[in-house]
Amino acid sequence: MKKMTCLLILFVFFPGWAFAQPSLLVMAEELPPFNFRDNDQVVGLSTEIVRHILKQSGVTLKEDIHIYPWARAYRRVKSIPGTALFSMARTEAREELFRWVGPLHNVTIGVVAKKKNHISVDSVDDLEGYRIGTVRDGAPEQLLIGRGVPQEGLERLTGPEQNIKKLEAGRIDVFVFNVQTTHYLMLQLGINPDDYETVFVLKYAELYLALHKNTDRNLVQSLQNCLNQMKSPGADGLTLYDRIVGKYLFRLDNF
Repeated sequence: MKKMTCLLILFVFFPGWAFAQPSLLVMAEELPPFNFRDNDQVVGLSTEIVRHILKQSGVTLKEDIHIYPWARAYRRVKSIPGTALFSMARTEAREELFRWVGPLHNVTIGVVAKKKNHISVDSVDDLEGYRIGTVRDGAPEQLLIGRGVPQEGLERLTGPEQNIKKLEAGRIDVFVFNVQTTHYLMLQLGINPDDYETVFVLKYAELYLALHKNTDRNLVQSLQNCLNQMKSPGADGLTLYDRIVGKYLFRLDNF
């Protein structure tokens, strides 16, 4: 019924586009529990939501969803029409670069450190002198640079796992990333998250499906309509969105 509603919207308001059967090349990064590989399949909270709204909107995938390093996927969705990337934090600096569908979920972008080091941070300026790990071209890194932290002072890597390992080994002092994924990956790596804390919050961010800026606005609206329907309660008072989030909620504890 929900798929019929999405398609009905297309036929009534955008009849020409509805018959075009659009296709997209959809990408993601390794960002558990939102999107990640499991036995060669791309799964996760955001992945389930994105697959559902694509199907409900009648969008076909040019290929199955691909996992790429963040910087590579980010460059592609900025430059290649017909592409989409999730889960991307929607920030002011990125607002005009993409078209947006969401939010898929919320995250806390923070500065994570070992409790035993007693690191105190009241502002970004207090990070001076610390070895700071970031993911290249990620929203946390962009937030730091936008607030005056020099790029050359950052330990920039292609993914979060390497910096979490460096943080555990004492090779960096803090890791700036979303704390939900950091916590999840620590558990996966056999690191005790209770030994760490978020010493400063940079931003409470929302994760979105970001599409190339030239994507047809009607397609974007159709995807957004289907996401909104996922968040509408059914006869039992529950939403499909809540059911999907509930499967992963236990992994989303903050520090």
